[in-house]
Amino acid sequence: MISSSFKHSLFIFILIALGGAAYGQNVKRDTSFTFAEIRFGYGANYFGKGLSEAYDAGNFSTSAGLLATLAAYHKFEKIKHVVIGMKYKSLGAAPSKGDNGYEMFFNYWGVAVSARYFPFQKSAHRGLFLQADYFFITQLTQKYRSTANLEFNHQFAIGSGYAVGIGYALNLPNKKKNRITIGIEYEQDSRKGEVSNIGDKTFASSNLGFLVGFIF
Repeated sequence: MISSSFKHSLFIFILIALGGAAYGQNVKRDTSFTFAEIRFGYGANYFGKGLSEAYDAGNFSTSAGLLATLAAYHKFEKIKHVVIGMKYKSLGAAPSKGDNGYEMFFNYWGVAVSARYFPFQKSAHRGLFLQADYFFITQLTQKYRSTANLEFNHQFAIGSGYAVGIGYALNLPNKKKNRITIGIEYEQDSRKGEVSNIGDKTFASSNLGFLVGFIF
């Protein structure tokens, strides 16, 4: 079941993105402008303290799945090469199979302040870019289960993290406003939450993802 905070955050970002797209159609690229971006891709998880112990002990298969981001960026007239915005990101990983019939589901979502630097474009709207994100909210949902033994263990944690990436924005034919993007990004997070029958615990994880997007 999707939490109310998840729905609220997603709703806010949809409004930001739609507003940015509408505003971006009425401004010149050589001044200031706002644009929205939606991206989809594939991300693989790497587990650190608090997660790697159970993952390694259970001999689980690779944890990976669908990545999705929704963002809105603004180019300030007096700031060259850079756009700044807000970003929503989520991961839905396929079940990881472990020993003795156990399965692990690893999912998370996060809200970040995001910046992109276009080294070869002062107008900051196409070409190569470097990206940096700070996730001031990132929530993890991790579920272990053994259906055969009727054993279930749920873990929820919230914290912060950062991401760095590199990508390229390419204009679509005959479309001055719309572009496609491709990119790779690495994310590192630390979260604290309560584990069933254990109590508070800190979880560290990272994700390496490849994403393809559309700017409008």
